[in-house]
Amino acid sequence: MKAPILFCVLGILAAAYCQSHDLAVGQATYGDVVIYKANECKYGFPFIVRSSIIEYPEPGLTNFAYIRAIYIKDNDRDGSGGYPTISAGGVGQRFVKIKLKSQRGNGFNFTVTIYGRY
Repeated sequence: MKAPILFCVLGILAAAYCQSHDLAVGQATYGDVVIYKANECKYGFPFIVRSSIIEYPEPGLTNFAYIRAIYIKDNDRDGSGGYPTISAGGVGQRFVKIKLKSQRGNGFNFTVTIYGRY
């Protein structure tokens, strides 16, 4: 009886330790192409929250592709990374504004991939 309880506790601890803050919106299908891919990384400072805003397309440029999927992968797999949010645009639009925010005292490391169709 003690062994199953021990395995459950160990499983819960392992799941809590391996948290990441990935974000996936939409779904890339056949015919979609990568229209934007970037790595965004900022180092952490004690007691400071770091943030970054990614805009696609960059101000002053035009995008002719409709966004089909947005994948934001947290490369810090231990749960100490940041939190991604989409603040404007997104799937079905021709633009997107993504905000990346770190936890207090930590940095973040994200890979942003946007798929679209012309």
